[in-house]
This record gives sequence, structure tokens and C-alpha cells, in this order.
Amino acid sequence: MKKILLIVIALLFVSCSTSPRITTQIEFEPKLYYPSQAIDSLWEGTVELSLLVDGQGIVKDVKVKKSSGYKILDDSALRYSWKVKYYPIKEIEKEDAIWIENKVVFNLKKNGIDEKSFVGRTWQSEKETWIDPEFGYEITRWTSEDFQNWHLYFNIESFIDDNNLIIYSTRAGGINLFKLNLLDGTITQLTNHKGRVGSVWHLPKMKKIWYEIENSIRELNYETMEDRLVFYDNKIDIRSFTVTCDGRYLLYSINKNPRWSVEHSTGPFAIMRYDFKSKEVKQVSPDYGFTINHLQASPTNPDIIIYAWQHQYREGGAGIVGNTPIRIWWLNINGKDGGPVVPQEFGLHRTHEFWFYDGSRIGYSARYMFGPDSGKQFLGSCKYDGSDNFMFEAPVGPAHSQVYKDNKNWVADQNNGMILTMWTFERNKVLKEQKLFHHNSTWDGQPGHPHPHFSPDGKYIVFGTDKSGSPQVYTVKINLEKQ
Repeated sequence: MKKILLIVIALLFVSCSTSPRITTQIEFEPKLYYPSQAIDSLWEGTVELSLLVDGQGIVKDVKVKKSSGYKILDDSALRYSWKVKYYPIKEIEKEDAIWIENKVVFNLKKNGIDEKSFVGRTWQSEKETWIDPEFGYEITRWTSEDFQNWHLYFNIESFIDDNNLIIYSTRAGGINLFKLNLLDGTITQLTNHKGRVGSVWHLPKMKKIWYEIENSIRELNYETMEDRLVFYDNKIDIRSFTVTCDGRYLLYSINKNPRWSVEHSTGPFAIMRYDFKSKEVKQVSPDYGFTINHLQASPTNPDIIIYAWQHQYREGGAGIVGNTPIRIWWLNINGKDGGPVVPQEFGLHRTHEFWFYDGSRIGYSARYMFGPDSGKQFLGSCKYDGSDNFMFEAPVGPAHSQVYKDNKNWVADQNNGMILTMWTFERNKVLKEQKLFHHNSTWDGQPGHPHPHFSPDGKYIVFGTDKSGSPQVYTVKINLEKQ
């Protein structure tokens, strides 16, 4: 039986050089990856290295002076050292370089309150599968009720590929990100924070996740396991964020009013653009009086995002109450074009918007809140500027929904109650309705929302529910490609 361990990684930057008159300081320190094989094998050691650093603080060469005794640890220390960035060294010219001696220490400690937690740790399968007696579909619960577990928000891609998806879990302390494998059921830890990992944006083609932790944005490459800080500003509060499909820009919304409280939404609110390369920050939206959330970059057009212009209401609190006239808006990130997704019929409220997989359209759920059609409910779609709109009637309320990549099948987590349902459609015409599972979610907070997602191969719909008492990750097998 494997021992449960706490990883303590000691990084000893001696900052010694060939000249005692030269001092060096680290400007950027990447996260050190402790290989899971070394953890499982209880391998520890110290790697002594020599780094050739030029006058601009860039590492030009790395050599191992003394091995830890394990090649896998030496290689991890080398990869880490190549990514270290020093502040410019004033004592030498930019084109000159000096050798700096460093030590990287890998140390496993066998006690402590976080002893279960480390990146790369794998939990064995917790899945339970059965045939639902009500609708006849195969249902699998993938996660243990010993922890709270849920997948990503419905308008953010949860799947890495056909067989792996990103989930949140409390199993390692705090709230962290994990990879769930649908072939063998294993769950692998991707982040290791004591606090709460918040909002996420995922670009599967780039193998990267951007996530919010303590008002900073970090970038995780889940193939190399490189995890680095890419944005932080202690003067703002990030409300929502997205990353353009080319990975170039971070778009985020803020409240510019320093007197803001959670019971008010007076603003002004605005969308900011951050260039990962130049580090330039620019406001790209007007100042608005309602809060801005649900920023979503187009999956195919790096110039376009959509967002939700919302009210903010706390029961019993002050502030603006009611729906904004139009919730769904679009924006060109050059800051020169954008606006509401119109036309929108009188009394209609569109909500829970999302991009189609191919970026050709957006989808939404809609309800008439006022007027002669009050009470009627729909699923609908249009182009991001509001043109070519259609809707079909479905009793979905404010459902979270998603359209499969064939643009013919639509799943929502409500249908006259908490019933996961899929519709085959052709524009405003429903060809087929399939009730899949009575999930009975409480809709109590985002972890308890079902947030349905199609797997890329159409084999599954992943969803969540807290019907057992705590949020868990489930799938229903649909095998769309075989239908």
C-alpha cells in the first residue's frame, strides 16, 4: 500500500556567482514539478546546478554539477532552471554572462494536514454504473460522496478529449482542479492550492487551462504540468474572465467604483484587455451601470467575445432589482465595435448564453417575462450579432444547455422540472425529444447545477447533481454517433 505523503519542495537559490561583487535576484520563478514516479517511489535528493545567466537575467545554459542520484529528479530540476528569469544584472553588459550556482531540493515529508495533496497524485476509480429504471439509459456516477466534486460551467469546455475531462474537487483540501479519465475512472490532481480555485477558461487545442486563484490568473499546461502566474493586479477585483482562442489576450471585467459593495451594482463596470506578450492593459468597453459577467471568447474568432450584462441582487439588500433590458452582448476586443444581441422581442428575457462548438452561432434559453406571451419558454440561437435568430418552444425555464458539434442535438438540464433532456432539432422545428435522467438537483450554488456537456465523440453527456446530498459528477451514455 502506498504511503500518503506531503510534498515539501525546498528551493535554495544561493545566488552565488564567479564574482562576489555581483548580486542576483529572481524576477520569475516557475513552479517546480515533483515527478509522480519519484513521489510513489519515495525518491528524494538535492540537485546542484550551474546556470549561465546573461546581463538581461535570461538563462542561457544549465548544467548539473552534482546529481540527486535520480535522473528523473535531475531532469525536473533542469527543466525548472531553464524557466527561471532573473532581474537584469547591472554589473555586467547585456551580452555578457555569468555562472550562478543553485540547488534544487526534492523532499517528501510524511505528515501534516495537507499530506494527501500533491500535483500528479492519482485516485483509483470511484465509479458506480446502473441502468436508470425511469428512462432506460446507462448512468454512471464517477466521484465519491466522501468529497464534493463538480465539472466546469456549462459554457466552458470541460473535456480535454473524448475520454478525459476537467473537474473541481475538495478531495485534496481547498478546491482544486483534477482530470477525470472516463476509460479507467482514475482521477489525477492538476493543481495544489490551500484556497479555492475559482473561474476557469479552457482551450483544449492548446492543452491549457487558465484559472483564477486569490484574484490572480494562472496558466496550466496539463501535458507538461507547467503552472505559472500570468496576471495579477491587487488594485482590482476580477469578476469574470476569458482568453481568446489564439491564447493572445486575457479579457476580464471589473467594477471601477471603489465604494462598491455586494449589495449594489451601480458600477461603473467595464471590460479590460490584457496582452500576454506586451503586458499592456486597455479598457475595451464603455462604462456600464450593470455588472458584467459570463465573458466568453469565440472558439474560432480571436476578435470576438460575448458577455452578460446583468443586475445584481441580494435578497433584502439595496441596489438595482430586476432584469436588464437585454442581457446578451457582444464585443470586438479592439474596443471599436459591439453592442446588444438584438432584436429581442418585447417581454422576452434571454439567459445562459453559450457558443456553438464551431463558433458559428450562440445559443440561449429564453422566457417571456411580460406581455401576451408571458410564461412561454424556449431554446434559441442566433449569430453573435443577433442576426438569423430562431427559437423552438421547450419548457426549460432558465436552463443551462449545450449543442453538440453536429448542430442538430441540444441538451438542457430542465424540462418541466429537473429532467435532463435532449432535443434533435432543425432550426425552430423539434424532430425528437429524449428524456435522459431525472437528476433532481437543488440548483443550490454552481456546484449543484447540472451544467450538461457533450463529450467530443458524442458518447456521453456529463452532468452534475447534488441529489445524494453533495455535488457529484455523472454521465449518461447516449452514443450519438451510432444513432
